[in-house]
Amino acid sequence: MFIFLLFICVNTVSCYFTLPGKCPDNVELQDDFRLADFYGKWYQAYHYSSDGQMQNNCSTIELMTRPSGIYLNQSRVDRGLFHRYSIGKVDIPPKVGDAANLELIFAFKNAPRRLKTRRYPFRILATNYNYFATIYTCEYSNLIDKHFVHVWILSRNQILNDVSKELALKPLNKIGVDPMKLVKDDRSKCNPKYYEDVPVEPMTFRCPVPI
Repeated sequence: MFIFLLFICVNTVSCYFTLPGKCPDNVELQDDFRLADFYGKWYQAYHYSSDGQMQNNCSTIELMTRPSGIYLNQSRVDRGLFHRYSIGKVDIPPKVGDAANLELIFAFKNAPRRLKTRRYPFRILATNYNYFATIYTCEYSNLIDKHFVHVWILSRNQILNDVSKELALKPLNKIGVDPMKLVKDDRSKCNPKYYEDVPVEPMTFRCPVPI
């Protein structure tokens, strides 16, 4: 029975973690990142998932302040049908030099103990705050020695201008992502049939716990 369960687990993880080895080392992040200037709405202009799953569009992110801290709301349309959102607390690094090396903490009260709190990396590779931002996340599985990469190219406007796009793409070569594999966000289906009023699991981070 144990071998059977392990086989299922490995196969489930394999369809998510697709790149061999650990996450890239020494990834260059935005110098002197200022979180206060990152506030406001950002539209997902392009995105990339190393596992090839592109299930959401019309995605936006927005920082918001609550008495308990700073949070990021990721709103999106899943499969063109469901409007969903996920709210994660922003874990701000104590060192000023690590300001662009953020983590998002999602809490789910009704989940099993091991799944109640989930942390995901949120790295700012580049931004000029007014037009574009390049965001990167990478998760590693010790179980199968593979990793997963997701990249957002964000825009302050629904359409990213060509100059800002070129600047946003520059960091991708350093993390081994081919800009030609980016998927442009489809904004033709931004009026979904169903809405959900309860925050759900963030689709961009598809693995609920480190494996």
